[in-house]
Amino acid sequence: MKRRTNASPGYYAHWSEILEATPTPRSSDYTVNEKDYLAPSNATQEHLGAKFANSYLGEIWILMRRNFINIRRTPELFLSRLMVLTFMGIMMATMFFKPKETLQGITNRLSFFIFTVCLFFFSSNDAVPAFIQERFIFIRETSHNAYRASTYTIAGIITHMPFILLQATSYAVIVWFALKLRGPFLYFLLVLFVSLLSTNSFVVFVSSVVPNYILGYAVVIAFTALFFLFCGYFLNSQDIPHFWRWMNKISTMTYPYEGLLMNQYQTNDTFGFGYLDGAAITGFDILKSLHIDILERRKRTIVLIMFGWAVLYRVLFYLVLRFASKNQRS
Repeated sequence: MKRRTNASPGYYAHWSEILEATPTPRSSDYTVNEKDYLAPSNATQEHLGAKFANSYLGEIWILMRRNFINIRRTPELFLSRLMVLTFMGIMMATMFFKPKETLQGITNRLSFFIFTVCLFFFSSNDAVPAFIQERFIFIRETSHNAYRASTYTIAGIITHMPFILLQATSYAVIVWFALKLRGPFLYFLLVLFVSLLSTNSFVVFVSSVVPNYILGYAVVIAFTALFFLFCGYFLNSQDIPHFWRWMNKISTMTYPYEGLLMNQYQTNDTFGFGYLDGAAITGFDILKSLHIDILERRKRTIVLIMFGWAVLYRVLFYLVLRFASKNQRS
C-alpha cells in the first residue's frame, strides 16, 4: 500500500503513521523542544473522515479515565493535600477550642475563619506544575487531533471535583464538631468546597499562562497576598479606599470569608460583652460592625459568585489552551 507523504497528522488512519511522523531524538545530545510536537504548518489536509476520532462525550470519558489512572499511579499528589488539611483541621480544633465570651474571644474566632480561608487557598498551590508538566503532551496530542481543548478542560474539572469534596469534608467534619460552630453544616461544607474549587481553578489557569513552575509559584503567591489584603479582614469593605475597593470584589478570599462569618453570626445569640458598658454583643452586631450583609439570601449569592469565579477561571484556562498553546489544529 502506497504511503501518503503529505497527509496532515490529524487524518492518519493508523497510529503507526502518527508515530512515524512524530520527531524523535536522533542522537544522545539531541534536545527535545516544544516545536518537535507541532503539526507541520504547510501540511495539506485530506478530509478522509471526521476531524476527531471520538465523539465529544467519548473524549471526555477517555480523558477522565486517563486522569483517574494518573491519580492512582501518583496518589501522593492527592494524599499530601488531604493529609495537610486533616492535620491542620486537628490543629485548628485544638487551638481555637471553646473561645471565651469576650471581645478577644470574638477576635480569636474571626482569626480561625480567615486562617481557614487562607489555608484552602495555599493548599491549592501544588496544582501549579499540573499543566506545566503536561503542556508538551497536550500540544503533541492536540496537534494530531487526538481530542479537543474543551474536552480536556471539562474532563479535568470533573475528575478533581470528588477529590476536592473529600478534602473539604475532612477538614469541615473535624473543626465543625470540635469547635461547635453554628449554622447549617451543609452550607459550611459548601463554602469550603466551592472555595477550594475556585482557588484550584485560579491556580490551574495561572499554570497555563506562565512558562515554568517557578514563575507560576511567584504569581500565585503575589495574588494570594493581594487577595488576603483586600478580603475584608484587615480593613472592611467600607474602610478600604475608594480607588482600591474593586480589589475587594475580585478577591477570591472575600466571599468564603464573608460566607463563613454569615453562617456563624446570623443570629441574636450572645458571643461576648463590651469592655466598657458590658453590653451583650450578638452575632448580628458582629456582622454589622464588619459591614457584612445580614440577609439570608446573601449567603446563596456568595456561593454563586464563588462558583462563577471557578467557571470563569476554567473558561480562561480553555481560551489559553485553544488560542495560545501553539496548537494550530484543535
